Amino acid sequence: MAHIPLGGSEETHIIFDGRFPNHLAGLSASEQKNLLTKLRNIAKETAPPDGYVYEQIGNLDIIKFSEAGRVYAKVVTFIPEGNTNYHIIYVLYVDEDHEYDQGELGKFSQQAQQKLDMITDLDTVEDVDAYLEEHNSLTAGDLDDLLDG
Repeated sequence: MAHIPLGGSEETHIIFDGRFPNHLAGLSASEQKNLLTKLRNIAKETAPPDGYVYEQIGNLDIIKFSEAGRVYAKVVTFIPEGNTNYHIIYVLYVDEDHEYDQGELGKFSQQAQQKLDMITDLDTVEDVDAYLEEHNSLTAGDLDDLLDG
């Protein structure tokens, strides 16, 4: 018998563009904790993560994780189409002091569109699973482990 999802049970995964620790390198310990806690809390929620987007600039979804801290990301919800199992937050850049370079925003906006196109082209749950594994995605549980460690 085939499993048919009833909706509302989508799991949120976080993918950091490039190598994960590099995004934390410029942050203080408290800012690192704020960032990971914010992403963990979003991933734990049953609501889609696009509800946590603070602002949009071009194709970028901006999530606020502290007074000045921002995550520049692409949030993709309800994938794959027709058999939704996942939401993905693809983190492109972490800015601890909200002093971004306008030129960089254009580059990140293009990257966000590329990530959106790539992710929405995945047709099956198996394709999405493989993509998440290939990109070392993190779940709420993974973020809990990082925060506890």
